[in-house]
Amino acid sequence: MSRPRHRVVVWPWSKRFGGVFLRDWLALTLGGTIVAWRELADEELEHELTHVRQWRRHGVTFPIRYFAASIGARRAGKRWYADNRFEVEAREAVAKLRGGL
Repeated sequence: MSRPRHRVVVWPWSKRFGGVFLRDWLALTLGGTIVAWRELADEELEHELTHVRQWRRHGVTFPIRYFAASIGARRAGKRWYADNRFEVEAREAVAKLRGGL
């Protein structure tokens, strides 16, 4: 899969700030910009690039769709983050990368 246009910004100080909201966070994707508190490994970057693609596919409605997917997962008795369909898609992209597909 080709890489979408993107920019990675590394702000080490953001680890503390982001940890207030998400305990084990590494990166956050906003449109085509990936903000991380450290450099990303290839698999981590692929995960975030999937979110860049999702932003492109859904536009400004992506954050609302993402939040709704988290609520839907919780209502179904699942985990709000791990079972969010957008996160599942990102993990599947990493699995394909690992498998060389």
